[in-house]
Amino acid sequence: TRKSTKMSMNNMLLRATSLHTAVRQISRCTLSLQYHSSASMAMPLSEFREKKDIREERLTQNVGRSWTVKELRRKSFEDLHKLWVVLYKERNMLLTEMNAARRSGMAFPQPERKQKVKKSMGAIKTVLGERKRDKLSQIALKKLQQKQDMNEQDDGDSH
Repeated sequence: TRKSTKMSMNNMLLRATSLHTAVRQISRCTLSLQYHSSASMAMPLSEFREKKDIREERLTQNVGRSWTVKELRRKSFEDLHKLWVVLYKERNMLLTEMNAARRSGMAFPQPERKQKVKKSMGAIKTVLGERKRDKLSQIALKKLQQKQDMNEQDDGDSH
């Protein structure tokens, strides 16, 4: 199962909004967050900047699309969490690059990437919200059924 989880993780990351960034991030650190302490996950500042050769490629490279809610509903909580981390790092890198481009007076290549990351993060929030509401409704239904069962037992004991 670990191998299949790793394979599904790789498939998921390949469809992330920035293929090069996702591949680079996978090679730098494993995303199995459950086995690492927060202290060991310290990231170097280079995580917030694209390499120069990648920046130049961005001018001609096509950018992928954002994740849809429908696609994300099929993902496990762990996969959603890992994708959130990748998107969060991508968002921070994009903000850093946009600021650097603004300061240097250059055009930021493919500014639509920021919107795609934002939409993907919003889709993850939507899926997690749906799951939370579903879980809460299941808990409420279970409590209601227990209460009804107790009332039926009390009625049966009084007769």
